[in-house]
Amino acid sequence: MKEQIDVSTPAGKIMFTILGAIAEFERDIINERAHEGRERAKKQGKHMGPPGKSEKDIQRALKLYNGRIEKELTVQDIVIQTGVPKSTIYQKMRNTNEQEKLNK
Repeated sequence: MKEQIDVSTPAGKIMFTILGAIAEFERDIINERAHEGRERAKKQGKHMGPPGKSEKDIQRALKLYNGRIEKELTVQDIVIQTGVPKSTIYQKMRNTNEQEKLNK
């Protein structure tokens, strides 16, 4: 817009197309480098994403989850009290149940 390219002329159209192609190329290069950086970090064993909750908080959430019926708690109530995401609670419960099945 600030370059005042007149896209009604053939020269303006080609200039607009070239600028668009260069912008797309730059975006693709940035995405490629970011992907390579994430892969390199994974290979080095670095944790991707936000830091996880402490084991103490997770154990508290699991204890509340196991007693939720008697205490009339929903999973959302447990999430609010402990800050442990629902997905973590369900995943840990699934892993615990699988371990119990293997030990039997």
